[in-house]
Amino acid sequence: MNAFPHLMDSIAVHMDSSIEKRIEICRADRWIGYEKAKSILDSLDQLVMYPTTQRPPCRVIVARADNGKTALLRQFQLRHKSVEKENGTLCSPVVRMAMPVPADLSQVWSEILTRCAVTHRRSDPAHTKYQMVLAVMRLRMVRVLAIDEFNDVTLARKGAADILAGLRKLSNDLNISIVAAGTTAAVNALSFDAQMKSRFQTVAMPRWELDIPYLNFLNTYECLLPLAKRSGLATEELSTALFALGEETIGGTVRLLKEAAILAITDGSEQITVNLIQAVKEARPQEDALANV
Repeated sequence: MNAFPHLMDSIAVHMDSSIEKRIEICRADRWIGYEKAKSILDSLDQLVMYPTTQRPPCRVIVARADNGKTALLRQFQLRHKSVEKENGTLCSPVVRMAMPVPADLSQVWSEILTRCAVTHRRSDPAHTKYQMVLAVMRLRMVRVLAIDEFNDVTLARKGAADILAGLRKLSNDLNISIVAAGTTAAVNALSFDAQMKSRFQTVAMPRWELDIPYLNFLNTYECLLPLAKRSGLATEELSTALFALGEETIGGTVRLLKEAAILAITDGSEQITVNLIQAVKEARPQEDALANV
C-alpha cells in the first residue's frame, strides 16, 4: 500500500531510497501534457503519416522564451522513436536538432549528420555534407525534420536566405515536412524565403496564466516530487508565488520546483513552502554571478 498518497506509486516506491537518489528524481525532466500541447502534438503526428507530396506541409511553433517549445519537440520525437529494421538499419521518423549558432548552412548539415550519428568533417564543403544528409535521411526513412531555436536563423543575416533555400531543397528532395520552433523571430526568419514561408502554418503556444490549466500542472507535478509531506502547490498562496517568481513561464516554474524540492530534501523539511521558493529564487543571482567569475 502507498504510504504517501500524495505521490504517484512510481515515485512513492523511492521514498526509502538515498537522498542522492531522491535528488536525482527531482532533477529528472518530466513531460506533463496540457490541452494546447496535446493538440499541437496530435497535429504534428499527422505530418509523420502524411502521404508523399511535392509540397509537404510544414509548421512553425511560436512561443515566448522558456515556455515549453523544446520539451514539446522532445516529446514529439519520443512519440516516434527510431526502430531497428530487419536489415539492421534504423528507421527514424523524426530527426530533432537545434539551429546552430552562428547559423550557417554548412553547420546545419553538420548538425543533422551529428544527430544521425554520421561521422564527418565539419570542414567539408556544404555540398558534400548535403549529399551525406540526403543519403542518411533516405536510409532512415525520415518523415519530419524538427528544428528548435529556429529564430537563430536571423543571426545569419545574409546567410539566412541560403539556410532557408537549403532547407526548402531538402524538403523537396526528400518530400519531408519541417517543424520549426522558436520565438516570434522564427516567423520573421521565414520572410527571407517567400516560397519557404508559404509552406508553413503558424501554431502559437499561448502564454501561461494563473488559471485552471496552470493549477492542474502544479497538482500533477507535485505527485512527481519525492517529498514525504504534501506541499499543496496549487493552493492560492503557493501557486501565486510560483507563477510570479517563475517569471510566468513553465520553464521558470519547473526550475523553481526542482530546486525547492531538492532543498526540502536536504534540509529535512520535506515540503515546499513559499519561504523555500523565495530562498531558491534569491540564491539564483548569487549562483549566476559566481558562475561568471
